[in-house]
Order: sequence, then structure tokens, then C-alpha cells
Amino acid sequence: MRQQFKITNYIGLAMIGSIFLYAFLVMAMDKGYIAFLDSGGAALNAATLAKIKYLFILISAAIFLLFKFRKNNILQFFQKQYAKSPYPTVLPLFAFTLLVFALCEVIGIYGLVLFILSRNTTDFFIFMTISLLYFYLFYPKYAEWEQFVNQKPRTSKSR
Repeated sequence: MRQQFKITNYIGLAMIGSIFLYAFLVMAMDKGYIAFLDSGGAALNAATLAKIKYLFILISAAIFLLFKFRKNNILQFFQKQYAKSPYPTVLPLFAFTLLVFALCEVIGIYGLVLFILSRNTTDFFIFMTISLLYFYLFYPKYAEWEQFVNQKPRTSKSR
């Protein structure tokens, strides 16, 4: 289990690093070092950009609520999926953790998309901050993995 946690940790650190890579790209595009989208193209109007931004904020809030209040349900789902696998205790944790990492990173990608659409670095950095905050809040801890492995399997009748 410790080896799988270490591998998972490396994946998480790489995904956090990609958020900083996006920041580097945003700054390079903003300063004109990297050309993107010619300036003569049709831009989205402010109302459409605002709708996209608020949609991304709502999705980000939903991700927070999902992991804050439904973590155990998601873990149980993965536990059922991997019950007959060769590693039924570690694979659910690994799958859940990859889901957490992906949903934390997607928030940074939302910021990158908003920057490309609006050329506003503030939007990117807001979403980057939210993404890094979620990584901080939901990053797996080895003690949590041990606790999950050591708990007795729940039956479908108990709640």
C-alpha cells in the first residue's frame, strides 16, 4: 500500500506542477512571447464570457461540495467496482485519488480556457488559486488510506 501511495503522490505532484505550467503559458501569452489566436478574430461578447465564467464557478463549487459531503459514497462506489480485483483495498483508493486530482486540475484548465477566451489574466489566476486550494484541501494523506483499509467492509443494508 505504501508503494501505491507513493506512486499516487508523484502523480498528484505532477498534476500540481501542470497548474504552474499553465501559469507560465498564460504569462508568456500575455507578454506576447507565445502567439495565440490572432487578434483579428471574432471575440466573445462580455455577457457570454460572464456566463461561461459563472458556469465554471458553479462547477468548481459543485466539485467542492462533492468531495466535502460525498467522499464516502464515492469511495464505496469504487470499492464495489474493484471488489473482485487482485487489489481490492488499494485500487478503490487509487481510483478515487485520481478522480480528486483530475477534478482539482480541471479548475485550473477552466482558468486557462477563460484566459484564452477573454485574455484576462485575473480570471486565470482566480481559478488557479481555487485549483491549488482544492489540491491542498483534498490531497490524500497516508493516514486516511490506512483508515480506509482497516475499516470493516460495509454491507449494502447498513447506512
